[in-house]
Amino acid sequence: MRISRALITLVVAGAALTVPVAALADVPPPARVVSRYETAGGNTVSRDCGYSATLPSASGQALWTFCDTAINDPAGTTIGFIGGSTAAVGSYTAGQVPSTLSELPTPPAAPAVPSTRAPAPFLPTPIGLVLPGTSTACGASGTSSYAASWISGLARGPNRTISGRNGSSLLFLTYSNVCVYNNAWTTQSYGVTFYDPATNQLVGAATVFPRPAAGELPWQRRLGSPTFAADGYLYLYTSLCTSSAFGACGDGTVILARTPWSASTGWSTAASYQYWTGTTWSTDPATAVSALPGARPFGVDVRVFPGRGYVAIEQTTIAGHYRVWSAAAPTGPWTAGAENVLPGCADTTTSWCYAFIGHPELSTSTSLYISHYQPDDKHVRVVAVPW
Repeated sequence: MRISRALITLVVAGAALTVPVAALADVPPPARVVSRYETAGGNTVSRDCGYSATLPSASGQALWTFCDTAINDPAGTTIGFIGGSTAAVGSYTAGQVPSTLSELPTPPAAPAVPSTRAPAPFLPTPIGLVLPGTSTACGASGTSSYAASWISGLARGPNRTISGRNGSSLLFLTYSNVCVYNNAWTTQSYGVTFYDPATNQLVGAATVFPRPAAGELPWQRRLGSPTFAADGYLYLYTSLCTSSAFGACGDGTVILARTPWSASTGWSTAASYQYWTGTTWSTDPATAVSALPGARPFGVDVRVFPGRGYVAIEQTTIAGHYRVWSAAAPTGPWTAGAENVLPGCADTTTSWCYAFIGHPELSTSTSLYISHYQPDDKHVRVVAVPW
């Protein structure tokens, strides 16, 4: 989890085979995002992130990707831990919360679904990461550390050929490579990959921004919220809170980057990334200005919603406050809605809500569906809020 982490050796064994299961149904919000593994055996899966995207070749189906994943028995004891990412697939219904997801096996194993199998690692463990200030490999024996790829965005692929495949049949993921140690972490590199949901294969993975010679990867390079736009560019966002007090972000910035997808395979080439300066594009990230004027982000997620254009969900406090921004184009102009509190996040007792992520396929004409990690629940939950 993003807030606190325990290093636990993965001991979950005997993942279930594909089996017939009783008829299940999605549920109205607020509710947990649940997989068949949980409903079949009573264990629970505690994990954060929670990005989703509809499957290009399977109507009514969606992929969900998560970050660090703990597996707990019915008594609440953690019996397994997967550092990095896991994924699940299943049906979705607008206005409902998925409760019938099937955990996916580690790519490229055959994705036989529906299934009650246990969660499995999704992205491979990154290599080349080190403990801060040393040359010791992250994850080395005796260091109480692990290397992980944390997903920062998920989107439909572009309409062009990708590694011999039709890109529009693929999904695209962004991720940061981190070294986790002593309940803290450093972000050391950034990568992207395509995913073929029909075959459960990762395609064309690339480390775009490698580990610097010293220190962490600059925050401007930790991109997410990808969108392949019709103008031939891939747009991405990242954010930084520059001033905070009493659990609230008082000032910050949300910057926008782009790279060509139509004229070249720019998503995999660091030199092709440009940053929005407010009037033009520059390859120097230091020249970027906030695309969202007056931003106060502890985190931001940007998606395209049918009929509404670009929608940004900005978390502004640890008590669950957020704002919803909207724009017709990636560069804006962006308009902020009123600040509200995400239901169930104002009175948490163990930690605070985070990972506010929008879901176009679940949202309706009257309600925006937002997932988040609920610490008391130790689960990704989805709530509906008025547009």
